[in-house]
Amino acid sequence: MKSKPLMALGAIMLLCGCQTSNQADYMQIGYGPSFEVAHAQCELQKRSVDQGYIAIGSPAFVAGAGLGNALGNAIAQDQFMKNCLIISGWKRAPHGQQPAATTAAAVPGPVAPAGGYGQARAPGSWMNTALLDWSAANNKCIAGDKAACNTKAKLGAQLRAAGINPTPI
Repeated sequence: MKSKPLMALGAIMLLCGCQTSNQADYMQIGYGPSFEVAHAQCELQKRSVDQGYIAIGSPAFVAGAGLGNALGNAIAQDQFMKNCLIISGWKRAPHGQQPAATTAAAVPGPVAPAGGYGQARAPGSWMNTALLDWSAANNKCIAGDKAACNTKAKLGAQLRAAGINPTPI
């Protein structure tokens, strides 16, 4: 057996095992649990996306199928972690950019209860409350309330910054 390909495979596996993700790679985009709690919850669930495989053939084919399955599972787990953390109020910071939203001032806060907006609602992310408040402000804005139009614009900007484009229902 040739030792160079085996050593190269071992080096690749060693380097891939050193890749880490931590809170420094994420920024808070809404209300929810702390990063540690959200990450732990997502970690517990990420194995659910693993797919098994069956391979019959030469040893090289079976090994290749196993490697392909492992890569596919790693990609699926990474995508699951990304989506799970977004649901929990965390998102990956762009590469090379320090996550600015980890400070309390940059995290979108609750909407001020001016004009009847920002009322206490069922538990959920700030996005749910902002969408409900945006909808109420939109209805009042259509009726001619200028303060509601300003609130609608502010909420719309916050929601678009989080990747949600509010539209009237």
